[in-house]
Amino acid sequence: MNMEGFGNSLDDRLRDAAEFLRKGQKKEARRVLREALAMDRGSLAAWELLWRAAYNEKEELYCLNRILEINPDHTAARRRFEAIRSGGSPRRSASRRKRQEALGLLLFLGSVIAVLCVGITAFALLRGGYISLPVTSDLTATAIAQKNASCQALIDRAIQASGNYCGDTDSNNVCYGNTTIKAELAPDASQRFSERGDIITVNELRRLTASPLDLDNNEWGIAVFKIIANLPRSLPGETVTMVVFGNATLDNKSGESENLESFYFSSELGQIVCEKVPFDGLMVTSPDGGGVRFTINGAELTLMGDASIKALRNGQMEVSVYKGSARIVSNGEEQYIGAGQKSSVQLGGEGGTQSISAPSKPEPLTQEEMDISCTMTGQFCSQSEITPVSEQEARQQIQSQVTSTPTITVTPSSTVPPTNTLLVLPPSTPSPRVTRTPTQTPSRTPIRTLTRTNTPTITRTPTITRTPTITNTPTRTNTPTRTNTPTQTNTPTPSNTPTQTNTPTATATFTPTATFTPTATFSPTATFTDTPTPTNTPTGPGEPPCTNVTLSPITNPNTNELGMDITNNSGAAIIINRLFAYWVKLPTSQKLDRLLFDGFVIWNTSDVNSPSDIPSESNWIGGANRTIPNNETHNFVLRFQNDLQATGYEVHIVFDIGCQVVGTK
Repeated sequence: MNMEGFGNSLDDRLRDAAEFLRKGQKKEARRVLREALAMDRGSLAAWELLWRAAYNEKEELYCLNRILEINPDHTAARRRFEAIRSGGSPRRSASRRKRQEALGLLLFLGSVIAVLCVGITAFALLRGGYISLPVTSDLTATAIAQKNASCQALIDRAIQASGNYCGDTDSNNVCYGNTTIKAELAPDASQRFSERGDIITVNELRRLTASPLDLDNNEWGIAVFKIIANLPRSLPGETVTMVVFGNATLDNKSGESENLESFYFSSELGQIVCEKVPFDGLMVTSPDGGGVRFTINGAELTLMGDASIKALRNGQMEVSVYKGSARIVSNGEEQYIGAGQKSSVQLGGEGGTQSISAPSKPEPLTQEEMDISCTMTGQFCSQSEITPVSEQEARQQIQSQVTSTPTITVTPSSTVPPTNTLLVLPPSTPSPRVTRTPTQTPSRTPIRTLTRTNTPTITRTPTITRTPTITNTPTRTNTPTRTNTPTQTNTPTPSNTPTQTNTPTATATFTPTATFTPTATFSPTATFTDTPTPTNTPTGPGEPPCTNVTLSPITNPNTNELGMDITNNSGAAIIINRLFAYWVKLPTSQKLDRLLFDGFVIWNTSDVNSPSDIPSESNWIGGANRTIPNNETHNFVLRFQNDLQATGYEVHIVFDIGCQVVGTK
């Protein structure tokens, strides 16, 4: 994460907080101040503003203590601190003060006893894994903000590492994405599986355990599976991506099968370390139109789309669908669920991982499920990003895909079709792939397509014509035809009566003859031609240049980053609406990985082809700040997966005021 961006944005947050307080919006001011204190806990200005945003005297005292620790000579803080501690009335009688002190002492002792009891109970529950740490006051939000910043940094590193190491994983393989993963392999396994980037075939894996998110040890176990999409309508070569993350265990029960067809899975119940990772489990993404069916914990799951799965031993296995539809068959009963819904199955039996109940009726997704998807894929962060699918629609989708035979117009590509993936690999976006119907599929690059077309082409095709035609062969000739009297004669007869004879004469005639004549004709013929599929190539922005918004020269803050500063002198706040960038696709694995605004990630879907067009190709992160107030300069960074070339980059940034700034390198 760009720490320079954090430093530059502290003053911005203090100004924002002051503005919120001026408008009476304490809640918003407190939120911004939590972020500011996470950057600099010793900021006197932040504590002064938080003092103004306090809801009660207890919070005031907390802030005043912090202010006086930083500046013991702070007159206003000292005066208010003494006023609160004295009860606010210097004329109060000594006897009354004593009574109140005694009462306060009793209340204090009672509170201490109550807190001890609650603390002991909570500690026991916490050790048992039944609750997470509570937040007792909004003032602890500063510590939470610091923890969340550490969490985000670890999550970013883990997901980026998994993408770097596992981006080229083949089908029926599993990749070691991020530390730590422990694995039990088959006795005849030929490859190791102990470090990031190690890849083995699925049938070499017997058991896999991922470590929980651990800030102290900088660990968050991630394993990436690529499994064959095995539904009847799935196209050859299509794969489904399945990511095991966090405190989870997978036992492969597929036997000698090359694909992951049957397995037992469980995630452990424990303390929530990061708000963005409320539980550990599986994340599964399927290619559009394809899907997968496997047996998990004894239940049959059919999935066409994206879903997360969590399973607690002797608890419940829960399937949450974000896109498409799914079907769960357990205990002899089936349940269909669509995007925006979840269903659960009770687990028990041997090991606590056997499905022992029918699936529950669909329920709406909670924010926890959407937080997981948002963290892992950058998508479906809220209900508004999910296209709902009803239970009945899910039934129709699953049944039509599973039971019918596809009518496929194959558009073969020279490469294995790409698959939808998680953030460790890019999420689902329109991409060149094998299609089911002869449609114009938007793609970034033309592919060689064998298309049966009725294209009139000039061909020299021998055709039989029965019509009299003047051809190059008939010529005017003085060739007599063979007759009984091959010559013309004037033979006198012994009479004066001339006789009329049919004497064929040698004449030049045009004789219609039936010939096989090669003629140049336009014959509609079925031919196979290499036809590039029409592409939907992004075009650069057409907005005029901004007159009062400027862009600094593009630099390289890091070897894989393009950095620039945007200065707004337009007279009002502006918002970044669009990013359009040309970049160099070298090495071949290069991709645009993230966009950062003042050090905060505002887009993280990943784009593997240039030019990149955001948000036309994929949306901004929900709620991410892209606003530049008037008379301020803010930092903007494009982060790539690999080191950049020296030149060949062009960046267009379009604002909501209808103009753009452009930079090149």
